[in-house]
Amino acid sequence: GTYVSAISVFFLACSTSIAACVLFVVTLSVGEAIWSPRLYDYAMSVSPEGREGTYMALSSAPLFLAKLPVGFVSGLLLQRYCPEEVGDGEVRQSRTMWLIIGLTTVVSPIMTTVLWGYISGRDSDKKEEGRDDPRGGDGAGYYQHTPLK
Repeated sequence: GTYVSAISVFFLACSTSIAACVLFVVTLSVGEAIWSPRLYDYAMSVSPEGREGTYMALSSAPLFLAKLPVGFVSGLLLQRYCPEEVGDGEVRQSRTMWLIIGLTTVVSPIMTTVLWGYISGRDSDKKEEGRDDPRGGDGAGYYQHTPLK
């Protein structure tokens, strides 16, 4: 789901047409529909009994904390690549702006994939129990691991 959401931005990096905007919104929505329930499922699976609400709130903290820097960066990008007033012979470079946004957006799913063993606790399970199974368990549950501390 995070890959689908991240890829959606590249429609606007290729074209700024209405069709590209529609593809962006539809793809982003599909990615969010896939990703969002998995985030809540993961937050519930790692939370100790009685602390589920706290873990749910903390799972939304990165989104909340990103709002200020994202607003600042988006203002800078708009000012640089899509200025309100364009001089003679100049053009807005909105596709370049969306390419930059796309490249920064795709970092999150890539880093999640690279660090999944650590995030899921599978690396620590393997070290503690001497397992050789690359999935870090017997495959009984998707998130079978020790809770993050």
